[in-house]
Amino acid sequence: MNIDGLIFDLDGTLWDASESCIMAWNSALEKMHIKDFRVTPELASNFSGKLLYTIFAEYLSFLPQEKWSEMAAVYEHEETIYMKKYGGDLYTNTRAALERLSKEYKLFIVSNCMNGYIENFFRLHGLADFFNDYSCSGVTGKPKAENIFSLRQKNGLKNPVYIGDTPGDQQASAENNIPFIYARYGFGKISNAEFIIDDLMELKDVLKNISPS
Repeated sequence: MNIDGLIFDLDGTLWDASESCIMAWNSALEKMHIKDFRVTPELASNFSGKLLYTIFAEYLSFLPQEKWSEMAAVYEHEETIYMKKYGGDLYTNTRAALERLSKEYKLFIVSNCMNGYIENFFRLHGLADFFNDYSCSGVTGKPKAENIFSLRQKNGLKNPVYIGDTPGDQQASAENNIPFIYARYGFGKISNAEFIIDDLMELKDVLKNISPS
């Protein structure tokens, strides 16, 4: 049973856009007249892979729930501005690895990002042609595990793998009963991953050791 698709997380797996995200967060906080809290690089790394309302609950507990929807709208607006202007940096060998892998596998992205974020990633780095499809929570309103399932159904994927960097990515893979490959160079920390890469160019060799169930 051969692997028929590679599904990638985005932040912490294909690129690092944390600087743009930090600027967007702090601009949004300023516009919400919140003066005594700012997002730092360390805090931004903890945000990676989490849904926006989960971030509010875990890290912005001082923000009343009745303000969450307003904060979400302001942040989405600011993120769009900063991402279009600054974007993020591709990890080492991202382009070369995707080009290599796309010749043998169908490639996909499933991320917990906002609407338009993946399209901006494609636009800034010219990578759209390598991918067959993508999905994000900003469009569907659903968590990553459900978006992986829907993308599999839509594209007829029987034996895909998921590549990501956070415990949430690992859990979403487990919920779909598909192999997970840990991108150890990313933001998250995972101690029990069976398959690990420290560079995307290692992915092809790791795939040889995976037997989809």
